[in-house]
Amino acid sequence: MANTQKRSSRTSILSLPTEVLSEVLARVASSSSADLFRANLCCKLFNEVSEAKNIYQRVSLDRFEIVPWPKNHKVSRFLKKCRQSKNPEALYRKGVVDFFSDKHEDSALENLEEAANSGHADAAYALGIIYIFVGGDELKCKGMRLLMKSRLLQGRVNLCCQNLRALLRMIWVKNPVFLNPTPICCAMTHERKTSSWPMHPDEVEESTCEGCACDEEIRAICAALPYR
Repeated sequence: MANTQKRSSRTSILSLPTEVLSEVLARVASSSSADLFRANLCCKLFNEVSEAKNIYQRVSLDRFEIVPWPKNHKVSRFLKKCRQSKNPEALYRKGVVDFFSDKHEDSALENLEEAANSGHADAAYALGIIYIFVGGDELKCKGMRLLMKSRLLQGRVNLCCQNLRALLRMIWVKNPVFLNPTPICCAMTHERKTSSWPMHPDEVEESTCEGCACDEEIRAICAALPYR
């Protein structure tokens, strides 16, 4: 009798409210898409709950190729669901591939802007580069602000640059915007400080203007572009 009462008092994960179970699976998905897919096979309830929007929004795409080849329709449908659910990484990848490949520029920018607004650092960095290349005083200033914001995150700007360069090497860059002369953010000529004494870190920071810093990022991305 006691054992029966003990068993009945136990709480099964299947008895959790759907909202709670959805949050559990979303956390699993954000860590590993493979673990999410394995969880889907556990039972019918898991499979149904895993279709929730918040799960597709947070699922990790680390195991998915940025440019899948050969094309897999099952993977394409999954990534499309991720974008429809506003998954920042999915929006970032689609935005970069489409804009640099000269496909659907308007929707590409919308995807990147949505990802950047959700806090996706790589998307904000890519937008900064694009705005500067597109040109015009307003867009160039906006692009510089985005790049400088990335530089304020210690170590993050280098990773953003590396990620964008790696992505660009996987696609055929056909947008004529990136075949134009390299844009310049700083038109000033700076004299380097020369001293036999080591320069204080604060002095290095003061001697580097925002325009020069953005030009460094532009040159780094240009090195990954063809025909430049």
